[in-house]
Amino acid sequence: MAGEVHRTAHLPEWKVKDVKELIEKISSSRVVGVVGLREIPASNLQQMRGDLRGKVEVKMVRNTIARRALEASAPEIRPLADFIEDQTALIFSDENPFKLHGILEKGKKPMPIKAGARAPRDIVVEAGETPFSPGPMVGKLQAAGIPAAIKSGKVVINQKITLAKEGEVVSAKTADILKTMEIFPRDVGMNLRAAYEGGLIFREKDLGIDVASQISEIGAASAKAFNFAVEIGYATPETVGPILQRAQAKARALVAEAGIPVPGQMDLVLGRAAAQAMAISSLIGGAKPAEASAAAAGTPATEAEATEEKEEKKEEETAAGLGALFG
Repeated sequence: MAGEVHRTAHLPEWKVKDVKELIEKISSSRVVGVVGLREIPASNLQQMRGDLRGKVEVKMVRNTIARRALEASAPEIRPLADFIEDQTALIFSDENPFKLHGILEKGKKPMPIKAGARAPRDIVVEAGETPFSPGPMVGKLQAAGIPAAIKSGKVVINQKITLAKEGEVVSAKTADILKTMEIFPRDVGMNLRAAYEGGLIFREKDLGIDVASQISEIGAASAKAFNFAVEIGYATPETVGPILQRAQAKARALVAEAGIPVPGQMDLVLGRAAAQAMAISSLIGGAKPAEASAAAAGTPATEAEATEEKEEKKEEETAAGLGALFG
């Protein structure tokens, strides 16, 4: 519950009113966050607030008022006051802190870097053609340490180069040439320092997770757990089907391997026996493959020979009849 605001002789009436309204807003919101607004141009800030409308409400008040309101709120939300410094705003939303962090990160805009600032990441200029016309621009690029030349009437950068490593201070020449080349290494926007939800305070380092990577890792872990459950025969509604299929396959393989006469599986046993008979026959060279197959299938060789003799006799009789017909 919101705390009580006490008026003092040193606190103007309008401040008391603003603090009270802010306390009511804090107590009625699901998620309350503290964001930094450093180096956001006014025009960009207005655009960001417009883009967030309907998802996030941004409340820009003096730091003293925000701190007083938080300190007078419920005990579990008071630690948010420790994150109020520099240029700050409070935000309110129904989105959970992790999703809120993602929304604010996507809303950041690329901006030029200023001289004297530290590079947020490696600042790299790729090799290749540029949109610049031959002229003073070549000297300007070279002065900034970029290997440029004129080729076929165009300004070309001969090789990929890193102008500043992450954390290095950017010089005035580097900052100027990056702006000219429209390379904006900074992503400027609302920086969520901390957020409150359900009695918990989430810091920025807790919220900056790679959601896609986490989902991928969870999927991989789920697949490993599923395979392990099937391997050890741990039956669940999801694994019982694969477990039975695996057991059936192993049982069929055992029947074929051991030659067990199981009803419905004799085709496996006879098929394996036939294959083995043909292999033995080819090794010892004592029987034709066809005879081995006939023996494995249960047909006596004598019956096959008798059938063959009948067919030969019939062919001879037919030939004799044709000879008599044509004299």
